[in-house]
Amino acid sequence: MMKKKEASNVSIDAKVTRANQVNDTVFFDVVINGVTIYGCKVIEGKNGDFISFPSHKGKDDKYYNHVWVKLSDDDTAAIVKQVEEML
Repeated sequence: MMKKKEASNVSIDAKVTRANQVNDTVFFDVVINGVTIYGCKVIEGKNGDFISFPSHKGKDDKYYNHVWVKLSDDDTAAIVKQVEEML
């Protein structure tokens, strides 16, 4: 069994390629370190904005991400800023 390792000081190169707002939801596509992720959302939470990656609802009524990237607070803020600039 593999042990989990903490990623420290990992460089994230992120570029938002498309963003649009539908009602109160902001959808966007982003390229992170060369991998394009379609259908992300910016969610306004109690503790500030966060990024929701694409997911699907399982038979157990829980949601499961198709893809997930661990982002630092600075990375999240930079992506949200790019999204806001595109709206």
